[in-house]
Amino acid sequence: MKQVLKRFLGGYLKLRLVGFSPERFLNLCMANQIIIWDLRYIEDSYQFYMTVKDYRRVKALVKKARVRLRITGRYGLPFFLHRNRKRKLYAAGIAAFFLILFVMSNFIWNITLEGNYRFTDDMLLHYLDSMGIRYGVSKSVIDCDALEESIRSSYPEIIWVSARVSGTRLLIRIKENDVVGSLPEKDGTPRNLVANKAGVITSIVVRKGKAQVKVGDAVEEGQILVSGEIPIYNDAEELVNSQYVYADADVFAQTELSYEERIPHFVLERSYTGNRRRGFRLRFGELSFLCIFPSRQELMWEFKTTSSQAAILHDFYLPVWIDKIEAREYEIYERKRTEDEVNAIGDQIQQQKIQNLMEKGVEIIENDVKILDMDSCWKLNGHFVLVEPVGTGATIDQAEENGQADERN
Repeated sequence: MKQVLKRFLGGYLKLRLVGFSPERFLNLCMANQIIIWDLRYIEDSYQFYMTVKDYRRVKALVKKARVRLRITGRYGLPFFLHRNRKRKLYAAGIAAFFLILFVMSNFIWNITLEGNYRFTDDMLLHYLDSMGIRYGVSKSVIDCDALEESIRSSYPEIIWVSARVSGTRLLIRIKENDVVGSLPEKDGTPRNLVANKAGVITSIVVRKGKAQVKVGDAVEEGQILVSGEIPIYNDAEELVNSQYVYADADVFAQTELSYEERIPHFVLERSYTGNRRRGFRLRFGELSFLCIFPSRQELMWEFKTTSSQAAILHDFYLPVWIDKIEAREYEIYERKRTEDEVNAIGDQIQQQKIQNLMEKGVEIIENDVKILDMDSCWKLNGHFVLVEPVGTGATIDQAEENGQADERN
């Protein structure tokens, strides 16, 4: 890209080479580091391109190789300006174009975020907007050092920030902390562990508290599994007091889970007719210009838009967005699902539920699914046999417990 721009600014020529020894001339050019490109052999002669600067150096080589060079084309900025030297409005338009580019180069027209996973682009762009940093802001008001410090202070999970302005783009790179900064404080409030669903206990490991059930016991929802009340007895085995602790244990039970899903008999499908429309839309801030051929039919259209921001070179972005629009015509019809499709949908639903259970650390002992053809739809009945943790905390009201203890005494 840089080489093409350099050739355009300096000007280049299209040449035709004829004579006694054209191959010797080409070898001499290579030996003297004179660059030629797009070399072609056409009608007993060679045609190629060469910059104006190199053309001035080959006069001695032309004489030495006994060849002739004929100029068949002139290209580049110097020749363009010479051809249009009398078109004042044309020159004024070009000058105005570069003046506008110069003015736009003093503003930010693109903000790029890299390395953010926990915090979305929308979250960070909203934060930048609250600081007055948005599309169209002057580059002079952006203090990259202050911006880096502000982001680190506002988001403790971000441990490293790099902000820099390149062209008309603000590039922000961040690194998030993957390690938890501090452990949560452990709750010491006295509690019981109660069953959050019915099942049969398969294993129980008590770390603190007193177990109220054993392996093989059937429990109901809300039943106490591990009590946070520890009785204290004297030597005569008489209850003299109770100590309340934060019950902690791993309690697993075999449970059952059933679900029901309904799949409609009929489904709406799109049928594409093959007709297409293409167009584009130019957006400049809140202004937009749409160009697409109108539709003469009553059918529906599906639109697909691909957006890109106009840019010169790499980091010189402009406040102009180009949307390429492609539309496909379609019509909607209703059809009945086949049995194979229903089975595939049922398998997909079952696999999704299995995946959700496995992500929660639940062990699946059995799983079964039945698909029934009803009058209005297909009904999917699924059943799981699981082994899962069933204990959940329930705070102990010590005043109530003390009252019950006094009544027992």
